[in-house]
Amino acid sequence: MFKSIQYILVIILMGIGLAAQAQRDTLTQEVEVTKAYKPTLSDANKLNSMPTIDETEHQKPTFNYTINSQPVFSSFSVNPLKAAIIETQAPQDNGYGLVRAGLGTTFRPYGEVFFNNVNSKNSLFGIHAMHLSSFDKIELEGGDKVDAPFMKNEVDLFVKHLFRDNVLSVNIDFKHDAFNYYGYPLVAVPDPLLENNQDINYFDTKQSFAKGGINIGLKNPTAEYDDATIGFNFIYHYFGTKTDQREHYANFIMDVQQPMITGVGLLEGGILYTQASDIFLQADSAIGNRSQIIIHAKPAWFIGDETANLKLGVNTWFAMVSDEDAVAKLSPNIRANWTPVPELISLYAGIDGKYISNHYSKIAYENPFTDPEHDVMNAFQKFRFYGGFDGKLSKKTNFKVSAEYSITDNQPFYYLSESLYFDPDYNPAPLVTDNTFKVLYDNTNRLKLNAELFHASTDKLELTASVNYYNYKLDEQEEAWNLPTWDATLNIGYKVNEQLSLSADIFLMGERKALVIQQPDPRNLTAVALPPTYKSNNLDAAFDLNLKGNYQLTNKFAVFGQLNNFGFQKYQRWFGYPVQSFNMLAGISYSF
Repeated sequence: MFKSIQYILVIILMGIGLAAQAQRDTLTQEVEVTKAYKPTLSDANKLNSMPTIDETEHQKPTFNYTINSQPVFSSFSVNPLKAAIIETQAPQDNGYGLVRAGLGTTFRPYGEVFFNNVNSKNSLFGIHAMHLSSFDKIELEGGDKVDAPFMKNEVDLFVKHLFRDNVLSVNIDFKHDAFNYYGYPLVAVPDPLLENNQDINYFDTKQSFAKGGINIGLKNPTAEYDDATIGFNFIYHYFGTKTDQREHYANFIMDVQQPMITGVGLLEGGILYTQASDIFLQADSAIGNRSQIIIHAKPAWFIGDETANLKLGVNTWFAMVSDEDAVAKLSPNIRANWTPVPELISLYAGIDGKYISNHYSKIAYENPFTDPEHDVMNAFQKFRFYGGFDGKLSKKTNFKVSAEYSITDNQPFYYLSESLYFDPDYNPAPLVTDNTFKVLYDNTNRLKLNAELFHASTDKLELTASVNYYNYKLDEQEEAWNLPTWDATLNIGYKVNEQLSLSADIFLMGERKALVIQQPDPRNLTAVALPPTYKSNNLDAAFDLNLKGNYQLTNKFAVFGQLNNFGFQKYQRWFGYPVQSFNMLAGISYSF
């Protein structure tokens, strides 16, 4: 049923990098705060109860349709390992915050501020703000050198308060991303698109995303598997674009855990509401608004203990979408866990599924170069069969190996549309490709194999590696467009001495296939009945190496440097959109 599995030999690294002083705080039941600016591999092995903030934006490939991509640059995080916690050095108090500022090649200003207030024994308050921008030009495959500026701004405010055994958290955030639709595939940009104020498509058009939101949550982080607990999470955001699309998003989820005579009863329930405006509705072939309400309930029964347990449940959804028929969906929710050797190895297996809301901002961040008037149908993962094992190879080394097979209906895939442009000034009519992506759908079966490793050698060295292999089977499409057959990452942090810290990141992505659909020539009367022509294009494997270094001048001041895309490869993040090649960033930081 599948093609033969390709063997992947990847990740050979000798390099240096920045082990920066990124800061977040660790909140325990006594609200003990750790504020040391230490090199971190974010969420690699659940060392932190609160997430770490990357100090600078990395240039990393993301193509899996599920990670939130950023314009021009994107973020990538290794899947968290579920092995036992590794001991680290004792916490240190390094003050209230950190200020970083720098400048890079192609006029790349960067600034970032972290601040935490820990005066209260029961509360934690923090602020994070960041700016990064670039005004570089990029050479396309066809030879044109185009403007590819980007700007990224973030402001985050978080408050956590402990009362009894519960933690109430409030996060308020604002993000602003600006960029150009600068890409064009394969050939030189046609002359009509180079004219001033052309309105044929979005080539060289400026775009920006702005999103502000709030997240309120309540949970008991110390609860055991058989404790009675109740918690909730509420998220709201408002999203807008320069091209006048708007979205309201609200999601409320409640979790209940209640011991019973036999076993424990579990219930997750919630409601999701989204509304997007000024988008092209596929059902009506007109500009309008799209709203959806998705109600879900996931009851389950848990039996067993920490050594061996079983969860038996069902996932249910009822979706009402304004431009689709109302639907009810159902999937199993079964998982078995067994720990034959506590703290050394754990095995798990299960079956579940999920209803996937492809709301406006999700698609916008997933592929920022999608047509801004997009209206993407929701997908439904009917079944996901998964299993694996994780544990410790040694006191300092964690690992995870897993496999999953999923069956999904209405999986969206991105493609570019191509057609003849008719104008008396251009004879013959040139073939013009839209440089914003449209969406088609197919039912997909996917096999995913994953292996991850985390190693910490005293307080000097940390290493995280992850490798994924994918195999797709589709009903209609020849390829899983834009999706790789494998990807891999390697992150290394090394503390040379008390002053100098180094780190390096390697990101690899396998070859992909990109789709261009050429529309028939309308001048040919017989062409009306002919189908469009599908053109498959190869995207080479991507290799990205980032090297970073940090040198502590005094207890307060440090200097840092970063080399991005040190492999000098202009791989394409999306078809026709190459990333910036080698660039540098350097600056100074001050802790207070």
